Amino acid sequence: MGITHFDILQANAIIGPGGLLTQGNVWHVKPSSGNDGNDGQSPESALKTLLRAHTLATADQNDVVLLYAEDNSASGTTDYQSATLTWSKDLTHLVGVSAPSAVGQRARIAQLSTATGLTQLISVTASHCLFKGVHIFHGVADATSLVALQVSGERNAFENCHIGGIGNATMSAAGAASLELEGGSENTFRKCVIGVDTIARDADAAEIRFDGAASRNYFEDCIVQGWVGNAGYVQVKVEDAQGIDRWVIFKNCLFVSESTNDATALTQVMNIPAMSQGYIILQGSEFAAPTNATVWDSNTRTRIRISDRSETDEKGEMLII
Repeated sequence: MGITHFDILQANAIIGPGGLLTQGNVWHVKPSSGNDGNDGQSPESALKTLLRAHTLATADQNDVVLLYAEDNSASGTTDYQSATLTWSKDLTHLVGVSAPSAVGQRARIAQLSTATGLTQLISVTASHCLFKGVHIFHGVADATSLVALQVSGERNAFENCHIGGIGNATMSAAGAASLELEGGSENTFRKCVIGVDTIARDADAAEIRFDGAASRNYFEDCIVQGWVGNAGYVQVKVEDAQGIDRWVIFKNCLFVSESTNDATALTQVMNIPAMSQGYIILQGSEFAAPTNATVWDSNTRTRIRISDRSETDEKGEMLII
């Protein structure tokens, strides 16, 4: 069940650039044509669901689950969840086998349209896991299904994933988010798109939420996007004075918010409460909003640090907001 069993395409999915070489088992999942009665040990005997693959995987041995795109349509390439998918096994990795596009990858996970009450679509409680090339879409008419991806584990890495929550107007409720770091620390998000820009957000929603002293989380080359339906909507929210600890870094990230005919202004990009410690550090990051009145933090809590290095200033400057 090692890498000697794979052809070049499959091996590249595991050990290609930024990929993973594993001593563990590799489990194959095809949502459209697979069957959970199969052994999942080859593409020809692929499983149907990630839940079954996760059940078969063994923690702490770098097992890899390959989620195959089989169609360009959503229905033909999605593993639909009727309950929260809890990823709880440390050192167990999920790799999408599809084109490495930035938005809407076809290796896809979504909520079943008839399911309700999924507080999280995916809950990552495990640590040291890699998630790569996967599209997570959370969009049903249910105000009790709130968060697309919640991470409470540590030192996980998400690469080239689209994490799209609040995909239905009913879901723009208190506590709704595309991504929630609930005590999750030292996680990395690289080249990810977070949010969707097809559904208007009201003041209850946020694309990224930090809670439970989430610390040392790192975002690089990410796009955070949302459609503004209310000026009170923010793209990043720290829930309370203990929401973050130490630092959160956004490096070379772009925060994009639009509204119909630019009619609704976004007051602030981030909602930060009064805190005695914890910084949000912006390095080479910027926002694009409907009006020039938008600011990073309208309350000026002095918890945002913006790194600015001009071509003529080798020392650089740190702006405090």
